[in-house]
Amino acid sequence: MVAGNKPDVKEAREVAESRKRTLLDWWCGKPWLYATYVLGAVMLVVLVLNRSSWSVPQKLIGILCVLLPLHVFEELEWPNGFQFMMNKVIQKSDNPLAYPENRLTDMITNFGAEVMFIAMLVFTPVAGNMFVVFMAFFGIGETIAHTAFTVATLRHYKAAGMRSPYTPGIVTAYCTLLPVGIASLHWLITSGTFVPSDLRGILFVMFLIGFMIRLPFIVSYKIKSTRFAYDSMGYFARFER
Repeated sequence: MVAGNKPDVKEAREVAESRKRTLLDWWCGKPWLYATYVLGAVMLVVLVLNRSSWSVPQKLIGILCVLLPLHVFEELEWPNGFQFMMNKVIQKSDNPLAYPENRLTDMITNFGAEVMFIAMLVFTPVAGNMFVVFMAFFGIGETIAHTAFTVATLRHYKAAGMRSPYTPGIVTAYCTLLPVGIASLHWLITSGTFVPSDLRGILFVMFLIGFMIRLPFIVSYKIKSTRFAYDSMGYFARFER
């Protein structure tokens, strides 16, 4: 900047923001995504190595540990845009790249869920069917949610030319999470091992929705910070022109 010229406010703001970057800012960029994919790959190896010794409940939760990173990849990497759709179409945000869903809330929800699922796998021999109930509700419920999101998005972008019933995450929901959810439900019905106390698995579904998804959204929307904003609309950029 030449002395006497008007300061470049945008440049000054960008410099100030870069100086404020912390380890959390770095982690909420790409690193947590890569860590999630690594955990998924590791769990795939563990699943294959233990395929003959694990019980059915262990195999089902192990499969979930592998599938979640794939689901996250479709939502947030390629084609990307799930967060923009959720903010603009579903949650009616006035800044859909920034809140309530953003890089921080996605890290809490998705990386947190992967760690939670791995912990559940460790305790499956003790918990048994309780986690199979969780898997059934999660797989089927996630697919129903993505279907509802897609219907709402089709209505929202109809005038912009959207015709394909697709939103990021729906393919992996229907092709991976739904089959495993149905398989979990089928096993509960046919194995003869289900007892009413297994329904405690629903509490884990409620915890995931309430504390790992909704609570971060509520706090984020209240703060309305752009610190962890996304920089791309992903799949939906074509309908925002």
